[in-house]
Amino acid sequence: MTAGAELAERNDEAAGAAPVVELDGACALSRESIGGKAWSVNRMRALGLPVPPAFVITIEGWADFSARGVIGEDIWRAVRAGIATLERGTGRVFGSGTRPLLVSVRSGAAVSMPGMMDTVLNLGMNEAVAAALAAETGNPDYAVDTRERFRAQYRETVLGDPAGAVPEDPWEQLRAAISAVFRSWDSPRAQTYRRNRGVSGTLGTAVTVQAMVFGNLDEKSGTGVLFSRNPNTGERAMFGEWLVGGQGEDVVSGRTTPRPLDELATLLPQVHSRLVAAADLLERDGRDIQDIEFTVESGALWLLQSRPAKRSARAAVRAAVAMTDEGLIGAQEALARVTADQVRAVLRPASGEYTGTPLARGESACPGLAAGVVVSDPHEAERRAEAGEDVILVRPTTSPDDLHGMIAARAIVTELGGVTSHAALVGREIGRPCVVGCGPGVVAALTGRVVTVDGGAGTVWPGRVEGKPVDGRTLADVGRLAGWAGTDIDGFAAWLDARAADASAEVTVALPPTVTQVADLDLLRLIGIKGRAAHDALAAGTGASAEAVAARCEELVAAGWCAATPIGVRLTSEGRQHLDGLLATERRAVDRAAIASVYAEFCAFNGTLKEIVTAWQMKDPATVNDHADAEYDGAVLTRLTELHRGVQPLLRRIGDVAPRLARYSGRFAHAIERIAAGDHSWVARPVLDSYHTVWFELHEDLIGLCGLSRADEAAAGRAH
Repeated sequence: MTAGAELAERNDEAAGAAPVVELDGACALSRESIGGKAWSVNRMRALGLPVPPAFVITIEGWADFSARGVIGEDIWRAVRAGIATLERGTGRVFGSGTRPLLVSVRSGAAVSMPGMMDTVLNLGMNEAVAAALAAETGNPDYAVDTRERFRAQYRETVLGDPAGAVPEDPWEQLRAAISAVFRSWDSPRAQTYRRNRGVSGTLGTAVTVQAMVFGNLDEKSGTGVLFSRNPNTGERAMFGEWLVGGQGEDVVSGRTTPRPLDELATLLPQVHSRLVAAADLLERDGRDIQDIEFTVESGALWLLQSRPAKRSARAAVRAAVAMTDEGLIGAQEALARVTADQVRAVLRPASGEYTGTPLARGESACPGLAAGVVVSDPHEAERRAEAGEDVILVRPTTSPDDLHGMIAARAIVTELGGVTSHAALVGREIGRPCVVGCGPGVVAALTGRVVTVDGGAGTVWPGRVEGKPVDGRTLADVGRLAGWAGTDIDGFAAWLDARAADASAEVTVALPPTVTQVADLDLLRLIGIKGRAAHDALAAGTGASAEAVAARCEELVAAGWCAATPIGVRLTSEGRQHLDGLLATERRAVDRAAIASVYAEFCAFNGTLKEIVTAWQMKDPATVNDHADAEYDGAVLTRLTELHRGVQPLLRRIGDVAPRLARYSGRFAHAIERIAAGDHSWVARPVLDSYHTVWFELHEDLIGLCGLSRADEAAAGRAH
């Protein structure tokens, strides 16, 4: 079977589709058909974000090219028509001596392979075009810089000859560049990457052709990369870099060290605000950490790509838990986003016990602790690693051609580049501790020495350093994930291994998190709040299995603290006295000022929640909501979802102040997940662990921890 036939069989939607498609926001083809880059461009345009016009030669086009060895004439005619759409969209003309259009030609597989395939920028450049750009902008330096960038990249990527003759004809340039990008799918570095990551060689790549925007135009121009969350730690904080006067490849190549994104906020605050807003929108739309490439041209923001970010093992674990708590994803998807290797990595020491002065210091690009002998050549790194040595690869900067050495090394260190450089991106992807931007001379100073790299601290130390214990927050995050899998921390990596080995088998995830033991306080407090509770309701509230709850309830009944009734267990007077003692002990251990603070903040949200539930139940004071008006219900559910997102930081603080209450976050997330799946009984039905039910119970717990009574709070208007 040919590559094209195999592709068509795998992806029926691509069969018969046009091989060249405009990316206007209305393209209905999937990522598997047009590749991740084109899919991203199309999606961003559909969201109304500022994106230069573009079209894509689909993966079906790659299959055709692979079968023929050249671009077919039918596809070439479609490419020329695609250029015409870019000309109409920009008011410029490809190859013209006045208002010329330049384009980028970029690869884009369905599976992200950062830096592994080829790109050509500024295509369409020749002497006449350079003169026209100089005349149009009044900036001959920009025109010369753009021409030289194009020539260097074209010679390297298309000709493979640093002294090769670059054709003057833009159409000849375009045809050769598209062919080169298609061929880069089978480059040695791309094949190495796919072998390491288990990516099929039959998937192929699309080619996106896009109108150029210029970060090298003037002092209000530049390029950068932004992550919607920190890809090293998973924390919810924008993380990125910016380079004035640069183009896209400058930041990711690592040949220069860019500046923190905060400098963009100082130089162009409106651009920075629009960028942050776009990142938030893209993360919510994609429900994952986004890696966003952008260009600023004379103060105008343009987005070039957004894709799920490569991340460290720590960030993968942290983000999976946090996004579940925030309601962006469900627990089953959270488990699908972590691997056994990532779990093992975060459970290993990530920093060490140091004395003295580090040999080198740079920026943390991927956390982790690793020791070995320093080598500067990727071939040597691979050879020595295969012989059983632990090696550290130290380079001035890295490129895709170094990938085999990076995979072989225990850690990666560079003299140049920032946290969005090639070394940083690949380090996070393959899980290697990485320190970048350590400064000139580091290669010579370290080669041949045995060192320890602390990727989290951004330091390199002499000798082999003993690791510190894993921090408590990491253990807590892994514990949450393990609970959702129905196992414990020690067995979680094995559970993930088993799931990966049988990927076709359906994995059942217990929601909310399951535990094997239920403390008296957890169970008695929930029974007290509910009044009478069946075993399944107590299981949902405590995160235990119904069997474990049933066994514990039998023990509580035998102890005289509970009584069994036909509709569930209830507290006895002895049980209430025992619970009061447990709660008094808990209150003494809680920071009173902190719990009072979070309770006050909860009360501010409480009125909004009551308004939403009331609106769900009643369309107006005299009209019961019969839920026949989908538009009305949708608006109410949108308000509930927005409230859920807004309350996430508070829920995290409540869990920090009172660890027993941390379980509420997972219960809220489960309710939102069920609502989003279409089961609207989870908004406010008392017999379920519905959103309103969980909210009521958290309110009761906060009142109790503050040493207040519901009667007093109701009189004060805070606990109706």
